[in-house]
Amino acid sequence: MAKIQINWSKLLPLTKTQLSTLPKTSGVYRLSRKKEDGKFYVFYVGSAGNIKEKLLNHISEQEENTRLKQYLNQGGEFRFKYAEVQDQNFREAIEKQLYRHYLPELNAEEPKSTLDIEANIN
Repeated sequence: MAKIQINWSKLLPLTKTQLSTLPKTSGVYRLSRKKEDGKFYVFYVGSAGNIKEKLLNHISEQEENTRLKQYLNQGGEFRFKYAEVQDQNFREAIEKQLYRHYLPELNAEEPKSTLDIEANIN
C-alpha cells in the first residue's frame, strides 16, 4: 500500500463568501456540522476536479443531491476542509478512505476506487 502526504486546509466556514476565495483546484473535501456538544462531525465527503465550483454548487439551489440540499437547508453551523490532489485516481482513493473513516451519513454509497493508498486524513 502506497502512502501519500496531503496538506489539509483549516476548518473553514461553508459560506459563499469563504468559497469564493478558494482556488480553482482539484482535490478532496469533507463537510462538517457543529452538534450540541460543540464539536464538528463529518456528514459528507467528496472529490472534484474543481473544488471551488463543486462546493459552491453544494450550497446553491442547483444542488442535485436532494438529501444534501435538505440537510444544508436545515441551518446550523457548517464547515469544510479540503486538500489539493491533482491526480484523479488518488482523489478517488482518498475519497474512499475518507468515507471508510468517517462513515458520513449523507454519502449514498462508498466511493469507487481500485487504487490502494493511505493518506493522512487530518
